[in-house]
Amino acid sequence: MQITRVYGDTDFITGLRAIAASMVVIIHKGAFDELGILGQTVTSAGKYGVDIFFVISGFTIAKTFGEATSFRHYLFRRLMRIVPLYWMVLVVATLLWQSGQFTLPYWMQLYDVGPDFYNLIVHMTMLSYLDYRIANSLLGVEWSIPIEVFSYVVMPAVLFLGRTIPRTLLALFGLLLLTAILSHISKEIFGTSRPISWSPVASGHLFFVGVPAFYLRRKLEAVEGLKVILWIAGALIMYAIAMALDFGGRDALIAVATAVLIIFVTPARAGWLTKVLTTRLMLFVGSVSYSLYLIHLLVAHILTDLQLLPPAGLITFGVVFCISVALSTLTYVLVERPTNELGRRIVKKREAARAPA
Repeated sequence: MQITRVYGDTDFITGLRAIAASMVVIIHKGAFDELGILGQTVTSAGKYGVDIFFVISGFTIAKTFGEATSFRHYLFRRLMRIVPLYWMVLVVATLLWQSGQFTLPYWMQLYDVGPDFYNLIVHMTMLSYLDYRIANSLLGVEWSIPIEVFSYVVMPAVLFLGRTIPRTLLALFGLLLLTAILSHISKEIFGTSRPISWSPVASGHLFFVGVPAFYLRRKLEAVEGLKVILWIAGALIMYAIAMALDFGGRDALIAVATAVLIIFVTPARAGWLTKVLTTRLMLFVGSVSYSLYLIHLLVAHILTDLQLLPPAGLITFGVVFCISVALSTLTYVLVERPTNELGRRIVKKREAARAPA
C-alpha cells in the first residue's frame, strides 16, 4: 500500500509540508533548547511551520480552484480533505479531557474553559475563532484549521488580486494594516491580541503570499539559468537566517522564502534540492503531515501525564515525533485518505451527471 502522494513536479511541496510539521513538533517539545542560544533560536523558529503551511495552502487554493468546474465542487473537495479527520480528532480529544484521567491542556486552564458541548460544537462548525478562549483549547494547534476553511471560502473571490505584483502588494499591505489596527483595539478591550492573532484576519497575508506564487510559477516556467539559481539560493539563505537569528520579521522571511521555492523549484532547475525534498522519508512525513500536526500535542500530553516523558529536549522530541508519525499513518490510511478519495469520487460523479450527453 502506497502512503505517499504524487503531484509530479510539485512533489517537493510535500517535502516542505514535512519540514513545516516537524518544525511545529520541534517548538512544542523544545527539541534543541538544551543546545544553547542557537538551539533555542532554532527551536523558537518552529512556530513558523504554520506560516509555511498557510503559504502552501494559498498556492493550493489558487491551483485547485482554477482546475475545478465550479465553486461548489472545489469547496466540497477542500472540505473533504481536512474536515472529517479534524472532527474525529476533536471528538477523541473531548472524550479524553472529559474522562478526568488526564490534566486539561494549557490553553483550557489558562482561560478557564472546559471540554463541554459548546466548546466541541463551536470547533466543529469552524467558528472557534469567534471565541478566543476556546480557539486553541482542545488540541493546542486547532486555531489554524477554521482559518484554513475560512480561506477556502473567501480566497477564490479575491484571487484576481494575486495575478499581479502591485495588486498583491496592495492586498498584503491592507491585510497587515487591518491586523495591526484590530490587534490594538483587541488589546484595549480584552487586554490581549489573541482574538485577532487566532482569527482569519491575522493570517490572511500568509495565504495571499501563496497566490502569486501559483501564477508566477506558470508565468516563469521557461526561465532558466543563473537567475533561477540565485532566487533559489536566496530563498535558502532566508530560511537559514530566519532559523539561526532571533529578530522581528522572521515569519515574513520564511513566508517569502517558501513562495520563492514554490515559484522556481522544479526537478530540471534544482534537481539536487528536489532530491532532498522528495526522499521517501520526506514524502512519507509530508503525506501524513496534517495528521501529525493535529495529534502530536495529544500524544505528548498523554505521555507526559503518564510520566513517560521528560519535560523537553531532543529525546522527548524524538519519542513524540516517532509515535505521532506512527499514529498519523493509521489515521491517514483509515480516515484521511479514504474521505479525500470519497470527496474526489463524489465530485467526479456530479460532474459526469452535469456533462451534456
